[in-house]
Amino acid sequence: MAFIIIFWTLVYCFSTAFSIVLMGDRNLISGNLFQSAAIFKVLLNWKFILAMALAILSRISFILLNNSFLKVPRLAAVSTTLTTFITIISIIFVVVANYIFLQEKLTIQQMLGGAIILIGAAIMIK
Repeated sequence: MAFIIIFWTLVYCFSTAFSIVLMGDRNLISGNLFQSAAIFKVLLNWKFILAMALAILSRISFILLNNSFLKVPRLAAVSTTLTTFITIISIIFVVVANYIFLQEKLTIQQMLGGAIILIGAAIMIK
């Protein structure tokens, strides 16, 4: 069961991160998106379509991850809480993916915050 939980955690974190990275493309989201032609162009863009597919995969993996926790008797009572902690961990994946793919800079404060989140999540899961 641990393998399944790790698998769905990784699927959730990566699908969430890459969905957000695709939507963060400056070329895709710049300009006046309050014009119908511009928003239509975004809706037909392959990055938007892939980002939405990944967002759906993220939601499905969230449900399957929650379901996996339900199957472990000592974790069943807190399955949604544990899945929510994994959502917090996925933020680290998003920040790192934004750094790598969108060239956004990480500050010391962001890195320290990420470390605190990971330590806190590890303590809560134990």
